[in-house]
Parts: sequence; structure tokens; C-alpha cells
Amino acid sequence: MASPTPTIRFARADDMPAVCALINHYIAVTAANFRTEPLTPDEWLAEWRRHSAEYPWYVAETAIGEVAGIAYAHPWSPRGAYAWTAESVIYLSPGQRGLGVGSALYDRLLTTLRAQGYRSAIATVALPNPGSVALHRSQGFEHVGTFRDVGYKHSTWRDVSHWQRLLNTDDTPPGEIVPPATADPGA
Repeated sequence: MASPTPTIRFARADDMPAVCALINHYIAVTAANFRTEPLTPDEWLAEWRRHSAEYPWYVAETAIGEVAGIAYAHPWSPRGAYAWTAESVIYLSPGQRGLGVGSALYDRLLTTLRAQGYRSAIATVALPNPGSVALHRSQGFEHVGTFRDVGYKHSTWRDVSHWQRLLNTDDTPPGEIVPPATADPGA
């Protein structure tokens, strides 16, 4: 029997310990995240506080209240001309991969970014990672380049691929970015 689809909602401060544990799993066990040392819940809370007023942070929550995944955005670059480009990030609990949770999280994240006024979403994928590549392709991202041998993790040099999805394509000058809570399609 399949478990019910998790609920997608805005991340809260009390989610950060679970988010931290989820991402620390990827730091310790995989090369999907190039950090080599685990982060603390306080570091995640500070990151969430720093960015969640301008960028959406969503979690997938199971029926029993567990965080099944996170998708969030943050600045791609601090330089002013990049203000309409966001970097998107997604992580799923190992048992949630291949169940549509990633697609549901990314759909919500990208829809919100577009409604906020962002023009482009950028994603970085450490290679090899066929699941992440497939997810980004299915979400309309295009591969725009690969840096070879830029990270050394788990005794191997790793490539990093870069992906872009245009969210808004008109040629009008950009407007102000609206807060995620104002633009959220599920609100």
C-alpha cells in the first residue's frame, strides 16, 4: 500500500533540525553536497531566517509530521544585476525518491518564484546524479554547462553540472520581487 502524498507547506523554524539531519545525511553519505562537515540546526535556522522572507522555502511533510524533503531558493549571486535570478535547491529523504515528492516540491517552488517576479532559476548538480538530472529535466531546466573535476569528495574528483530554467521570458524591465507568502499558489 502506497503512503499518502506528503503535504507541501512553507518551512518553519521548527523544521530546521529535521532539515539539518536530512542534508547532513547527503553531506556524510553522498557526493550530492560538496560540504565535508555536517551543519548544525542553528546554522540552518540562521540560513532560513536570512533568506525565507525573499525566497520560498518549502518542506514536504508526511501524514505523521516528518519532513520528507525540502526545496528552497536563495540568491544566485549577491551582485545587484542578478536580483531576479534565484538558485534552487532540493533534497529528499532517501525513502521519498521516485514517488513524485521531488516534482511536487519543485512545482511549488518554481511556481512561487515565477509569481514573485524572478526571471530565472539556476541549479547545480554534482555528478554523477542521474535522479537529480532527470528531475531537473522534467521541471524544464536546461543543461547550460559542466565544470570538470571541481570537487574532491569520497576519494574521487567530481564534476558539477549547471542547469537553468527561465521562469519569465518577456522583455519588459524587471519589477520588484514580491514576498513568497504573497505569491504562493497554495495560500
